[in-house]
Amino acid sequence: MRNAREVRNIDRQILWLKRWIWVYFWLLMFEGVLRKWIFPPLSGPLLIIRDPVAVIIYVQAYRCGRFSLTTMWPFAVATLVMVPLAIMQIVIGVNTIPIALYGLRSYLLHLPLVVVMAETLTREDLLKLGRWLLLLAVPMTALMVAQFYAPALSWLNAGAGEGAGQIGASGGHIRPAATFSYGAGTYCYLMLVAAFVLYSLARPRLYPRWLLWPAAIITIADIPLSGGRTNAFTIATMVVFFLVAGISSTARLAVFVRVFTFLVLVGLVASQLPFFADAAGSFSQRWEDASGSEGNVQEVLSKRILGSVENSFDIAGTAPWFGTGIGMGSNFASVLITGKASFLLAEGEWERVVLEFGPFFGLAFMGMRVLVAIYLVLQALHSLRRKDSLAWLLVPAVVPLLLMCIMEQPTFQGFMIFGVGLCLAAARVTRPMVMRPPHPRWAGNNRPNRATGDRSSSFA
Repeated sequence: MRNAREVRNIDRQILWLKRWIWVYFWLLMFEGVLRKWIFPPLSGPLLIIRDPVAVIIYVQAYRCGRFSLTTMWPFAVATLVMVPLAIMQIVIGVNTIPIALYGLRSYLLHLPLVVVMAETLTREDLLKLGRWLLLLAVPMTALMVAQFYAPALSWLNAGAGEGAGQIGASGGHIRPAATFSYGAGTYCYLMLVAAFVLYSLARPRLYPRWLLWPAAIITIADIPLSGGRTNAFTIATMVVFFLVAGISSTARLAVFVRVFTFLVLVGLVASQLPFFADAAGSFSQRWEDASGSEGNVQEVLSKRILGSVENSFDIAGTAPWFGTGIGMGSNFASVLITGKASFLLAEGEWERVVLEFGPFFGLAFMGMRVLVAIYLVLQALHSLRRKDSLAWLLVPAVVPLLLMCIMEQPTFQGFMIFGVGLCLAAARVTRPMVMRPPHPRWAGNNRPNRATGDRSSSFA
């Protein structure tokens, strides 16, 4: 009887943990609605609306045995380094307490969520998240079309905060932001949708056709509609990963050939949508304008990725040893110091982190992100060898954010954390069960956990 009550208590605790992860997801998807349409005067405070949810998740994860030093020691080490560094910067007068606190919450507060998600989410949870991503694709695109045709000063194209607007595109249009504060959110969202679309196309019974086919059409149509070349680069990379997943197994090769044929047909259907011609024209003009100023595809990728890394090493030679202040490169710091949002330090993440942290700690932190990216790719490869490609297809959507995204920008940060968590969870649910010591709170209980589908005390 006691064991039965204990099992029910574990199930209830894990169920609440999953519910709070869903709250985090919905806030990530719709916090822009709060910031730009419902409460514009509170746009600043709403930047951190997911922070208390993250704290609640950690408390609940600890109660469920999903939060311990065994899995969280890298974050503990990062905290033991960053907090004293931030205090030192305040003491020597290069930073202030509010800016340091904002910087620390940007770099530290949400990171452990990736491990909690990986330890908690089951395959069923991942498929439910994918279902909702696909369900939202059509209404999101409808909103993007309305924003694309609306004037730049329309309420539909409001930015986060009073009087703010969206980034312009070619032909007098703007880059649609959908429910997000700015267009960066649509990029991150659409990449997750594309990953689940490609994954489910190879498994026709995973989602119903009425859900999958419109999402596939929308994914292609949104490439020109979004107005950013990065979307096209990432989708192309994802298709290459999809091809690699197909040729990695001769048994699946025929399936992937069929899927590529379907994608061609979907592309033809997408090109017939009423808004596609206008969006493609604006996108083509944007591509030509950007190519004239930034160069061709190879030059752009070199400048945005390798150039940022090279610049960070150049800056490391002249940056103050203890940095200019953690958080000093954020828009929050810019508004506090100058009264408007701008780049106080640098536009690229690598340069920004090196200047904020100093050369040694800055490069060490970015090196840690590189190691996590490598680990993510290796785990996805292992998952692919076990005949599941979800983690592998999520890699192109997640790794660029992990390596290059501005963590002090809440939307980028949120999608980076959530994407890495999804990728790790997808790799974990396909790996063989491994014995590990039971958590002390649940010692002696080896009954299957109804909320997670595994044995909560004895198995990973």
